[in-house]
Amino acid sequence: MKNHFASRLAFACLAIAVCLATASLASASSVGLQGLQQGNHFSNDTISYVPFPTAGDQYCSATNGCGTIPSGGQTAYMWTTGDYVISSIFKLPTNSVTDLSAQWTFQDYLGGGSTETWFVLVNGIAVAQATLPDCNYCGSYFQVTGTVNFAGIAPVGGGYQIELVLQNTVPPGGGSVAWTDGGITGLSYGGGSVPEPASLFLLGSGLLGLGGMARKRIKL
Repeated sequence: MKNHFASRLAFACLAIAVCLATASLASASSVGLQGLQQGNHFSNDTISYVPFPTAGDQYCSATNGCGTIPSGGQTAYMWTTGDYVISSIFKLPTNSVTDLSAQWTFQDYLGGGSTETWFVLVNGIAVAQATLPDCNYCGSYFQVTGTVNFAGIAPVGGGYQIELVLQNTVPPGGGSVAWTDGGITGLSYGGGSVPEPASLFLLGSGLLGLGGMARKRIKL
């Protein structure tokens, strides 16, 4: 009986240890997105998910050159202030976005105490940041996740463009990171949305109806 109880206790302890290790691994493999400003958020906002960073997006590394992310690939390795990756222009049915959510993957070769801080820009306005960690030159893949809200940003050039810009230069021997294809970004919009054609039709019909009632009252 004692042996049976001891074995069950050992199994329970092992299960707890595995759960804790899994939770630790999960938290270590994800980097949170931090907001740089505060704006209004509405629970009934519409969210459009757009591909970024993704294949075809342009990037520039001061030391490794510029190019576009290949399908299933990643940017050049980046460690210099001003290195960036930028999306195409996304057309959205709104005149103001107020939230951004991230699901981005990067390969981390940082070490020696070095980190990289990346700003997230929407139409050239910095709205968030993510600090990518020293992983002792591990070469593992990590994710940036989270949602931030900010003051409304209007479209530029007919739409919205997202950019990641490195804010610090890593010292020699401190490693680097690369952003990978397959990222997803959410952009939210609510009260500032441009009405859909059906909504415009209903609004116009309503105004015409009110106009007709007003004319009848005038005749009476």
